[in-house]
Amino acid sequence: MAALEIDGMYWSLEALRARGQDVPRGRSVKELICEGEAAFDRLQALAIACADPRSGLPHLADAKSHLQLPILYPNKLIAVGANYSGHLAEMGLPIARWEPMPFFFKPPTTSMVGPGRTVVVPTDTSEFDWEIELAVVVGKRLSHASEAQARRAIAGYSVGLDLSARELIKPAGSAMPVDLARGKSQDTMSPMGPYIRPAAFVPDPHALRLSLRVNGVVRQDASTREMLYSIEEQLAIISRFVTLEPGDVVFTGSPAGSAKSHGVPFLQAGDEIAAEIEGVGLLEVTVKGREETLAA
Repeated sequence: MAALEIDGMYWSLEALRARGQDVPRGRSVKELICEGEAAFDRLQALAIACADPRSGLPHLADAKSHLQLPILYPNKLIAVGANYSGHLAEMGLPIARWEPMPFFFKPPTTSMVGPGRTVVVPTDTSEFDWEIELAVVVGKRLSHASEAQARRAIAGYSVGLDLSARELIKPAGSAMPVDLARGKSQDTMSPMGPYIRPAAFVPDPHALRLSLRVNGVVRQDASTREMLYSIEEQLAIISRFVTLEPGDVVFTGSPAGSAKSHGVPFLQAGDEIAAEIEGVGLLEVTVKGREETLAA
């Protein structure tokens, strides 16, 4: 169910439609994004009305405000790698733009989850690691786009986590140099949320603080200023090879601070991750064991 979030409170679009408000046709977030700027203008007017206590428009009770993945589901989830200077430095690599820009697909349904007790320790790993990423939500079709076209096509931003089973990415003794399916694309390894912040409300996405805490301890603390490829460059480059569609999501790289690079404990069942991006949101997830999932 699509809803508006204002200062931590939620207004159901279905409930607003039932109250006779001018609500866009779309029933889901993805459908709203596909409607484009007309839907955004109407949602902005709705938000102003909801924020006015004199309107009498009721918000959802906390017990009914269970947040799911903001988009169920994008046609594509694409992740860009090696895009932060600090992350390259901590891996002992030259700080330079890799040519060509590396990017890869992650399965859009089974790997993506929202906030809460949603992340499951993947199979056959003892090196379950974290990476906070600015998630970009595409609002217009892009194919062989210019950077200017890509910039205008951004619908909004969210907080993403690119979780990894480190020893499965480069398995010892394997003929495969890199295995991103087992290493980065297992079920629940791409949390995103808690909502989508419209691009109009994020004036400069290249000047945002990113921070990630595990059980209250800060593990990543950086800025999107460290990106080697800008967001519009990433979208434009990807669009040369893959057509981007409304509702698609691009993870734009992660800064320094991974467990692998710093010798700190990897993620275990029961660990709590709090990933926050300035002006975008706070995504909180809890890791659970596979046996807990099977029991449920």
